Amino acid sequence: MRSTANGQIVTLTAHGFRAELATVGATLVSLEYQGRPLVRAFDPQQPRPVYSGAILAPWPNRVTDGSYTWDSVPQQLPITEPERGHALHGLVVDTDFTLAGRTEDSAQLRTTITPSPGYPFEVELVISYQLEAGGLCTTATATNLGTEAAPFGWGSHAYLVAPGDKVDNWILGLPAAQVQLTEGQRLLPKDVVAVAGTELDFREPKKLGTTFIDHAYTALDFEGGKLARAILTDEQGTGSQMTWDHACGWVQVHTADQEDPSLDRTGLAIEPMTCPPGAFNSGEDVIRLEPAGTHQASWLIGPVQGS
Repeated sequence: MRSTANGQIVTLTAHGFRAELATVGATLVSLEYQGRPLVRAFDPQQPRPVYSGAILAPWPNRVTDGSYTWDSVPQQLPITEPERGHALHGLVVDTDFTLAGRTEDSAQLRTTITPSPGYPFEVELVISYQLEAGGLCTTATATNLGTEAAPFGWGSHAYLVAPGDKVDNWILGLPAAQVQLTEGQRLLPKDVVAVAGTELDFREPKKLGTTFIDHAYTALDFEGGKLARAILTDEQGTGSQMTWDHACGWVQVHTADQEDPSLDRTGLAIEPMTCPPGAFNSGEDVIRLEPAGTHQASWLIGPVQGS
């Protein structure tokens, strides 16, 4: 274990997997299977790029204008995405979590969100990472330590990869029948529409090509009523996959279009979320976390082996 600009770095190994975690943001730095990367890694000695691998809470994505109303009380969050004027990706992406426990194949990270402007609530977060035979499982648990009900949502921000260096050459399968449209440069959330007949339909796996995606999907098909599964592969069928449970009824997908060539379309963000962009504004699927109440979500990143 070593200390960096991203906090302590913890390495887990088991079942042919190797994972690196950073305590700042409870971040997944890297994940490999038999030496093959499953996520776009970054150098933990350097600043974490574009939220790679971070845990998003107490909301994922954006709160439009940083303002919302909860139980009839208006709230104003700090604007953390000034170019668009929103509060982005929650309050803990830069928090140094406490390493509460670890073994060779597992680690538990813990922090408490304390009352602050725009979020006057106290919520404990416990992020448990466990290497299993199928991949790296993340279990996220929130507990309301306060005396009033708190609005809450989860998300994660891993960038999956397949062999090759560009999203354009990869094939995506995503079992989502609906997608939320956005408006303008501020990406204001608009209507949720059917994906059928659009370029955003990946229910049947297809090559991403030059398609731009920065959208939240929903109406997910949970296999056997249990798990949703996104699969990203090369043309030989080798790549990575993410599965998640019913707690996350939404998933943000982003083709990572960036000005930096090292980041531009070099990973595909697959972000399971409990609620959509702008949820604190609309109230849609926001978790009402009652005093002493808990909420748990889990997801797993694993390999896909081609023929």
